[in-house]
Amino acid sequence: MEARGDAAPSVDLAEVAVADLQADVGELIFLCRDAEAKLAEAAVDLRAAALHERTRRLLLGEVESARRRYRDTSERLLSLRERAERGPPTRTLVDELAAAKASAADLLRAEQALTAALLGAADWQSPSFLHSLAPAAGRQAGRIQAHWNDYKRDRHLDADAYERRYVDELVDGPEGLRALLTSCGMGAFTTVLSFLLLERKLEGPVLAGRGLYHESRFLLERALPGRIRFVDERETGALLRAIDALRPSAVFLDSLSNTTWLPVPELEAVIERLRRTNTYLVVDNTGLSVACQPFALAGGSVRLLVFESLLKYAQLGLDRANAGVVIAGADDAEFLSRYREHLGTNVADVAVHALPRPDRRVLERRLARLQRNALYLAGRLADRAFASRAVVYPGLPSHPCAGAAARLRFRGGCLSIVLRRPDCGLEGERALVEAAVVEAAKRGVGLLAGSSFGFDTTRIYLTAAGGGCGEPFVRVAAGTEHRLALDPLAEALAAAVEAVAP
Repeated sequence: MEARGDAAPSVDLAEVAVADLQADVGELIFLCRDAEAKLAEAAVDLRAAALHERTRRLLLGEVESARRRYRDTSERLLSLRERAERGPPTRTLVDELAAAKASAADLLRAEQALTAALLGAADWQSPSFLHSLAPAAGRQAGRIQAHWNDYKRDRHLDADAYERRYVDELVDGPEGLRALLTSCGMGAFTTVLSFLLLERKLEGPVLAGRGLYHESRFLLERALPGRIRFVDERETGALLRAIDALRPSAVFLDSLSNTTWLPVPELEAVIERLRRTNTYLVVDNTGLSVACQPFALAGGSVRLLVFESLLKYAQLGLDRANAGVVIAGADDAEFLSRYREHLGTNVADVAVHALPRPDRRVLERRLARLQRNALYLAGRLADRAFASRAVVYPGLPSHPCAGAAARLRFRGGCLSIVLRRPDCGLEGERALVEAAVVEAAKRGVGLLAGSSFGFDTTRIYLTAAGGGCGEPFVRVAAGTEHRLALDPLAEALAAAVEAVAP
């Protein structure tokens, strides 16, 4: 057991916790500097823009005020990091750092929304490309082209820079790849599906993993009645045999499934089987993000479309704006861009402003923490599991895809708790969610009941609770908690599981 107070014998854990918090503070400093750089650029644009003078003064004043706040926050964070470096690593120091970090993170999350609105405040959704007296294009005057970027539902300059940086920073693969931002992850999928359907790319049979995200599966089943076959992607041999037998028009897979058993398909084997065929491989990469690089595996010899929800890991826990992205080769990207335009699935300008700029180092550090915490929680729960429940995480040796997962730098930030009591309906799962929050409160550790994943604070959620939404299960989405917070969190989850399913 972990002792309490400054005299704790587990000095090593305190040192790890302090190092965790130092890294977390570094992430917040990155967000401050990113936002301040965007605001500095906006100030230059606003001074040159054709605006009414009162509007210019208002916006420049707000920009300067926001920059001061970011500078002040950044200075406080730097001081906090120095305090951590001075030590010594006691529980008191950990608590002090954790409270200050949580306060700064909450402040920056609010600032991110204010900054996003401020960056686009002078701009228009339908900017002018010619004018007789004064333009109506805000900061983007002089850069608007008729029938190209003069209507932001179609495309806009706000997304261009982010899309280019996304590919440069986060995508490995051949030259010529493009990123296309969308309104959300499902907006990315519907854009891909509409392109394939309406361009008659799905005339033959279609293959999909059984663990496909339930909303994607819903659309595929209704778009292709009787022509889609689902295969357990945990069985690589069965999946490859199905490809050989069906010669499908397309294969749809999640790189890490967001379903009960969290399958991790052998993408490299699938790609090898599809080389130099006309089959499209569509990969939902939300579960693995930058840790999975399908284009690097494919090397340009597979017709590959990859998409991701940017509401999850890419937002660094901010949960500030809905957005998604599709990655494709140049030819397919051109078609996808047109379908994005006609479907109205383009990302909003304010959402782009709310996204942190893509940075591989920052994102990979965060993923490593989420993985560490997910693996720790899963391991602690699995050690206490009985026949009435199962703990599922790809990083555990017991997982059917442990071999495939072991070859990944990141094995996901979520685990499943499966109650094997079919006679109880969903009451057991609902009771587990409620009991876990109560147990966490008793131990003074943060735990939220809520959807999605990739946050600072661990969440627990009954996934797919609605009818027709797949097999329900309790998902624990690990947060970025420091090391000393993990033991009481694991104890709270274990106590809740044992109370509900003894």
